[in-house]
Amino acid sequence: MTSNHKSTFIVAGALLFSGAVLPASAFSSSVLARSLDRRGAIQAALAQNPQIAAARAEEAAIEAQGHQADSARWPIFSLTAGVGPSLTATLVPGTAVQSVEAQYRNVKLSEVSAVFLGSLTVIQPIYTFGKIAARQEAAEHGLRARQAQTRMQKSDVAFEVARIYEGYLLARDAERFLDETIHWLDSTLQGTESKLDQNAAGVAERDVYRLQTAVGLASMGLHQAQAGKAQAQAGLVAYLGLPVGEQISVAEDDLMPVGRPPNDFGALVAMANERRPEIAALVAGQSALHALAKAESAGFAPDIFILAFLSGAYTPGRDWIESRFVVDPLNNFVPGALLGLRWQFQGHMAGARAEEQVARADVLRNLGRWAAAGIPAEIRRAYEDVLRSSKDIDVGNVAVGKAKRWMVQASADYSVGFLDIREVSDAVGAYVALRTAVMQSRFDYNVAMASLSKATGTLDQDSNLFYLAPPATDAEK
Repeated sequence: MTSNHKSTFIVAGALLFSGAVLPASAFSSSVLARSLDRRGAIQAALAQNPQIAAARAEEAAIEAQGHQADSARWPIFSLTAGVGPSLTATLVPGTAVQSVEAQYRNVKLSEVSAVFLGSLTVIQPIYTFGKIAARQEAAEHGLRARQAQTRMQKSDVAFEVARIYEGYLLARDAERFLDETIHWLDSTLQGTESKLDQNAAGVAERDVYRLQTAVGLASMGLHQAQAGKAQAQAGLVAYLGLPVGEQISVAEDDLMPVGRPPNDFGALVAMANERRPEIAALVAGQSALHALAKAESAGFAPDIFILAFLSGAYTPGRDWIESRFVVDPLNNFVPGALLGLRWQFQGHMAGARAEEQVARADVLRNLGRWAAAGIPAEIRRAYEDVLRSSKDIDVGNVAVGKAKRWMVQASADYSVGFLDIREVSDAVGAYVALRTAVMQSRFDYNVAMASLSKATGTLDQDSNLFYLAPPATDAEK
């Protein structure tokens, strides 16, 4: 076999690794297969994937921070209560300031009682010069940014599922094709060996070696296809959260191109600017950090509040002092309310914290500039891959038909002795190379369409665009 023929069969097998992303696991044949299609696979992954669940948990954390900021508007309650030992005391008749007994001299057990005391303080913020309102605003923008980040995670998961799914279809179709090719080569090999045994004219031992080499290379490609199929299946099981060992079946009979190539590149960029979650996350993140900087700057300003307090203590056996000048700490009832001002700051701490948030917002602003330049480039890459793969499929389909006719004619002529085996091997090599190239181009096209959906912000949504477009009708075809 020539080096060209050898490389043809190597390419036929090597292309099958495109869908392999996770190690293969054992699958039980006794388990009923779960039926999937492209849209169903993506929706199943988005519904339960742990990476997305983790992103939603981050949303809940940000939402809780918003509740914390909102709670700062409400009063602060402080309640203290206790019970402990106390001395009984009675007043001297006719006076409100002296007790009959000395304070701690000759204390008897019968003079010890219990004191019950408590105090309640309520502080209601009135005006904080923006500390609370700015933090509430920051929390709202932060939640929107976090929601956009969840969409980014969903988009990443959806793209990985799409890539694995297309890899599964590629490996399955390649397995079928190479299995058929091996059977054909085996049949041709047996016929060649029979002719060699009969000393037929034009048949040499190297013809047998040529066919045996082709069978070996095709078998290597088949093994790679089978491994790629198992690996892709394991990846789908992992991303879709299926039970380990569960078999799957796909709705697509063949790996065929999805959707139709878009025509207007400018419309794709406009769609991305409208729908990409990265842009929404950057905009909301900047707004959140600017609001937080405003809240930190307000640290130089005071807090105005109303303070209401109520304290009391009761000791059985202890007389009540009826005086506005003396308060018995063990027997009293004291209410009060006041308008307060609290003003505290430490050097330039508040300003430095505000500068930190402004700097972080500037980081997002520069990332936004990069996104504005990078997103069109990302769309262009996917767009050109779609166009290139579409052209390759069209050209390849025509070439495959001609190579098949060449192979059939060469095989027929060889069977009646008009040609030697080299013509047949050349035809088979070309046919295998073109068939595998077309399968690879279909895989590349579909993955590029998924990439285009991701680049325009539509892959994580229930859209009918690009990769998730419905199959073309007969009239559209």
